[in-house]
Amino acid sequence: MVLNELYALTHWIELEISEKQILEKYQALHAVLNQNAQPNQPKQPFEQHKETLVDALSSVSLGRLTHEQTAFLHNLGIAQYVGEAGITHLEEILFKNSLDIATAVTKIAEINQSISSGISKAGQIQTGLEGCVEQLEPEIEQVLMRVHFAGHASMENIIALKAWGNTWFEIGRGIAMATGGAPEEIKIVAANKGSIIFDLAVTYGIAEVASKVVLRGLEIVERALKIRAEVENIRHLKLQNKKIAQELNDELQQEKQAAIDKAIEELVKELNLNKGNQGDKKEALSKAISKLIDFIEQGGEVDFVMPEETEGEEAESKGESAKSVKELKATIQQVRMLENSIKAIEHDHDA
Repeated sequence: MVLNELYALTHWIELEISEKQILEKYQALHAVLNQNAQPNQPKQPFEQHKETLVDALSSVSLGRLTHEQTAFLHNLGIAQYVGEAGITHLEEILFKNSLDIATAVTKIAEINQSISSGISKAGQIQTGLEGCVEQLEPEIEQVLMRVHFAGHASMENIIALKAWGNTWFEIGRGIAMATGGAPEEIKIVAANKGSIIFDLAVTYGIAEVASKVVLRGLEIVERALKIRAEVENIRHLKLQNKKIAQELNDELQQEKQAAIDKAIEELVKELNLNKGNQGDKKEALSKAISKLIDFIEQGGEVDFVMPEETEGEEAESKGESAKSVKELKATIQQVRMLENSIKAIEHDHDA
């Protein structure tokens, strides 16, 4: 994560955590539960405090954060206690099995401490970076498409580097052509260490199509994981079921190909590539969609970083309609929600 994104995260914490009084709402619930845990004290209802907290947690806009920002928020001890994850965790504390007041008081006190510490650390980071971080303003407003070469899509040697380089040339070429652009319009603006990460500056048109392909790819991966889990369950039964397992594997491959074909058909129709002599664009887009979905299925990730302010009249002034920007943001949020769902499935499978 680059410094300007870290700095932006500290401001996000101010808006989404501090100003929404997430910590104070956790503390209010803790106070009621703590009173109920005391012997010979009248019991107070806590449902209203719990509902107020849940409403606040559900309003936290995690979908605006990049992968790196979300991971850093988790390291600060905040991400796991807000949004859907926070609500699920709270429900488990209060209602899983039967309510153990003493345990609930302890666990919520730990959450309070974690969030309080995270807010404090974020404040220190913001103070330290104040005046040192420049907000980059590119000449033409673009979207960053952040490509993570991870999992089986990692670059462990120069052969893999060449293979994935060729793959991403086909992906970029296909999507650029389909949107009326050229591959050279996709600029590599940064490359980071770790599980090699490239930042690609792309136009809104390319980002819009790419985000839709990523979303469909993640839907395919999610479905595949569920089917594979069923196959593994059958194998673990150690019964005479090899035929059933093979049939499920066959179904997985058929569903995957059908989903890819459907994604291609929908995007070709949406981009009006069936009209006129545009066979080369259709072929290039089809190849790009197949390769991008394969990249995702092998563990690669694609994230999108929107400019800080691109709405309404400002969007119009940059040649983008407010509707298109809104739709792109909505797709990016769907992508991140689906990524979290897939991680939960993988976690359950590994447990």
